[in-house]
Amino acid sequence: MRYKIFIYFLLLTIASFGQEIGNVKSGNHSIKLLKNNNKFLIIYSDINSHENKLLENTIQFSIKESVYTIMMDGFKNHNSHQVIVYANNDTIIKFEYQKINGEQMLKIRQNNLAVNTFGSSTFYNKEQISTLFGNP
Repeated sequence: MRYKIFIYFLLLTIASFGQEIGNVKSGNHSIKLLKNNNKFLIIYSDINSHENKLLENTIQFSIKESVYTIMMDGFKNHNSHQVIVYANNDTIIKFEYQKINGEQMLKIRQNNLAVNTFGSSTFYNKEQISTLFGNP
């Protein structure tokens, strides 16, 4: 329980002092990109959380352009597929692309091996991901 409280306050502190680059809402869920010092954070609401208690998951990285390129290149393949990225902190990130109602959509799945937790975002389209990274 203390660990969860610590993580909550850590995320709250980071969110308070970080510079928001982009924010996208999809129904009750959202995803945002923050810059804090020389690190970037993607914070997304977990689709497995309840409406009255939304949980947020965080992905940390240092090069914004690399993650943006990985995410946007996935939209070029029109078939359903996954792009798997192994982060340096025992985290596996899966960018899952699916065609829904004729539009290619992206869902982020995250699995932290160190603490045995996982999370999943809702689906976002190419324009929403572009907006997230501060591109018109």
